[in-house]
Amino acid sequence: MGEDGTRGDVELLLRVARMYYEQHLTQADIAREIGYSRPSVSRLLNRAREQGIVHITISHPLEHILSVEKRLRERLPLRAVRVAEVNGTDVIGAVGQAAAELLIDSVANGQVVAVGNGRSIQAAAQRIPQIPRVDCTIVQLLGSIPGGLPSWGRDAPTICTRIASQLGAKVSRMPVPLIVDNPSLLRPLMREEKVATTLALAARADVALVGVAGVEAKGAGNILAEYLTPDVREAIRTGGAVGHILDHHYDAAGNPVPTPLTPRTLALPLDELRRIPLVIGAAGGEDKVEAIVGAIRGGILSALATDYQTALSILDML
Repeated sequence: MGEDGTRGDVELLLRVARMYYEQHLTQADIAREIGYSRPSVSRLLNRAREQGIVHITISHPLEHILSVEKRLRERLPLRAVRVAEVNGTDVIGAVGQAAAELLIDSVANGQVVAVGNGRSIQAAAQRIPQIPRVDCTIVQLLGSIPGGLPSWGRDAPTICTRIASQLGAKVSRMPVPLIVDNPSLLRPLMREEKVATTLALAARADVALVGVAGVEAKGAGNILAEYLTPDVREAIRTGGAVGHILDHHYDAAGNPVPTPLTPRTLALPLDELRRIPLVIGAAGGEDKVEAIVGAIRGGILSALATDYQTALSILDML
């Protein structure tokens, strides 16, 4: 066979390519059909690709998701990323699913998992399948939301109980409020044996799962809404806060921003949260982009579960 690209050559390449890629014949079958050796058929297939007769395209809807995850890992100090495609308008459900998958992929037998609160964390807990893990312990990172709020389902004790049930794990809770009425009550509460033991266990966790809140969150999305008095809002504004995790506010560099709520908040401090080897932040929505980026840049989060549109907005901000 000549190498001059004559019509006969091209016809042969087309015939061999169709037999291999469309009819799914083996190279040995093709060799018998056209009277060539199998190595000759292999060379013909290579020529078909080189001359542009055959184009191989790998395509799947997941491809653009994987590309965005890769870009996030390249641009931010993240150990793991899971980006979810949103079907319809259920951003929280999609983020929860991504967070559940990240958590399951990250937790090993015998480890301690520290858990926060919020709608995305609640959604993650609801989507964790039953996968028993020997000697795994789920521990509460912060106190409970006041009982009068219509948000008990996204409260830390409820979420911890749900996750522990799904994983067949032990659970460590602390029956204390998230926000105490007076700063003078915080230290005595934190010294109580059950609280001190739970917080110490949380500080030694292998993995943490936390929600990320923006400072502009309103309505049902803001657990702190009833505590945002004018003096608290002023402290948030003047301190340059961009978000809060475990109800601790922080700025664009991840530095703590003290507010009048700080000495009343019963939760693991951000500096101790940073020391946990893997901290998964679960959050989605335009109002949380600055909060997410600040938490990652500040070393508070080392893994992220979010939705596709939020991921693109994060990349636009970088």
